[in-house]
Parts: sequence; structure tokens; C-alpha cells
Amino acid sequence: MPEPGPELVKAQEPGALNDAQRRRLIVTCNYIDKLLCDIEHALHSAASPSPFSHFVVDISPAQMRVIENHIGHLRSQLLHALNWQHMKPEPPRVSVSSFIVTTVAFVDNAIEELRPVYMKGYGAIPEETTAGLNQVVLELHSLVGSVDQNIREELGMPQSSHEHKLRERLREE
Repeated sequence: MPEPGPELVKAQEPGALNDAQRRRLIVTCNYIDKLLCDIEHALHSAASPSPFSHFVVDISPAQMRVIENHIGHLRSQLLHALNWQHMKPEPPRVSVSSFIVTTVAFVDNAIEELRPVYMKGYGAIPEETTAGLNQVVLELHSLVGSVDQNIREELGMPQSSHEHKLRERLREE
């Protein structure tokens, strides 16, 4: 086996980071951007109709604009840092439509885990509660199935087997 000689060692440009440092730079920039996205999510949580919001929006619209401007400047600087090393962020790879239908499937799985057969792992379920809990689960499953079907129709995607799964669940009850 030949020993690595000078011709096999990759020459590094002056001022350039090595490969590991470059990976660290891009990973850190991605992480910072994710944190900035979290801030943006918090800023706009007042616009969400969610009854489970984590945030009380206690800033004015003018303060929100200032913060959003700072976020924009931070992102610009992140791009500048990457450009300094002749790097660019990777283009997006996940389609929003795929993300949505996958997330709806996760919602459906979370609903399934509310069934008494799973909930009994947290303690005994009174007999008179079982039917009510099953009804809640079936109603939520039905609604999610309708949401899934409507989203898929709107996006021109093939229908899932959700209706078949729902009929199977009804038979199990």
C-alpha cells in the first residue's frame, strides 16, 4: 500500500477552514436559523387559533417588526459567514405537501394511542369511561381521515388507506 505523499494531501487555501470545520460552520448556521424560526413562531403565535399555545404575546406590533428586522440581519450575517468560506446553505429537500400528509399521519397515530387498550398502561380505566374514550378516538380518527382526504384531493395526491384503517378500527371495537 503506497504511503500518502504530498501529492495525495489536499492543499488548503489560505484562510480556508478544513472539512470538519466547514461542516461545523454549516451545522451551526442551520441550528441558529432553527432557533430564529422558533422565535418567529413565538412572535406569530397570537395569530394561531390554537387552544394550546405556549406563548402570551406581550410585545407590540412595532416591537415585533424590530425583532423581525434583527432576525433578518442575523440571517444575512449567517449567509455572509458561509460565503466567506465559499459555502451556501443546502436547498430545501422536503416538499411541504409530503410534510403535511406525513404530519397528519402522525396526528392519526397519536389519536390511536388514546384508545383504552393503550391508556390502561397509565392506570385502570373505569368501565363507564371506556365507551366514551372509544367514541372520542373514533370521532378524532374520522375527522383526521376527512382532513387527510381533503388535503390529498387539494394537493392532487393519491388517497391513503385511512378509510380502510378506520373501518378496521370500528370492527375491533
